Amino acid sequence: GLVAGAGRLLIVGAGTSFHAGLLGHYYLSRLAGLLGHPVVASEHKVYTPGVDGETVVVAVSQSGETYDTLEAVREWRSRGARVIGVTNVVGSALDREADVTLYLRAGPEIGVAATKTFLAQAILLQTLSIAAAGEAGRLTPGETRELTGVLEGAPDVARRAILASEGAAREAASLLKGAGSMYIIGRGLGGRLAMEAALKVKEVSYIHAEAYPAGESKHGPIALVEPGFKVYVVATSDSPEVMGNAIEMRARGASVTVVAPSDLQLDTPEGIEVLKMPPTGGETLLDPYSLTPYFQLLAYHLAVARGYDPDKPRNLAKTVTVE
Repeated sequence: GLVAGAGRLLIVGAGTSFHAGLLGHYYLSRLAGLLGHPVVASEHKVYTPGVDGETVVVAVSQSGETYDTLEAVREWRSRGARVIGVTNVVGSALDREADVTLYLRAGPEIGVAATKTFLAQAILLQTLSIAAAGEAGRLTPGETRELTGVLEGAPDVARRAILASEGAAREAASLLKGAGSMYIIGRGLGGRLAMEAALKVKEVSYIHAEAYPAGESKHGPIALVEPGFKVYVVATSDSPEVMGNAIEMRARGASVTVVAPSDLQLDTPEGIEVLKMPPTGGETLLDPYSLTPYFQLLAYHLAVARGYDPDKPRNLAKTVTVE
């Protein structure tokens, strides 16, 4: 009820938690018709003048101790906003300061780069979106139960995605370990998943990976594409038209790999590789669990192939507690 009745909705996080917030924003919009604003925590001051007692904040932080996210929460609460915390740590600062806390209960995550907690954040925010859609009258009780049932299949989809991705990710890493840069692009949900995929590659393999909405290619980014340049395309159930962007990249000589659920109908010309991940039945709710593990494993194998420890990337800490 808190989310469904919000006058303004802000979804705030940093790094992977911000990307999870982008997913939350997507599902809250698509399912509940709520037009929230995803906010990078370090940029929260831009939004502060519009925050008041009608504002509801969804604050996402795996550790519950992220400095910038807590700063946003404290500033916005002082202006009357109500806060829903999404965290993996009971008793964390975010847990203590939020009006309501939703716990990931994903267990400890030792590696610096977030993997399982990203998907745990995704499924929690999807569940929140379904509940908000029900409260807002956008879903009937039967539809709410049906979508909740769909989500119950997410763990099995993720498990099968890991099995389907391992060999392909290792082989790709052996070919790409000398790459200096790549694009990871998508449309709709795929563009949001691409942002997290690119972050993982940067974090642990130290290869520059840029994510952006695929429709923006001809507005600048395609100028960098030359023969052999690597482009990954994240094809999701909401945007099969992204294949057109894959084709335009291939036409300029890029090495293009499309990562898609196996049951997504795509018109694929010669010269474009398609990696078929577990089917999702056209359910965007399941796409993150089908497609994300490949990129997590790609980042891992790239790091190992380049001689780096993927659990301890340079210059990074698991929890950022300073400005």
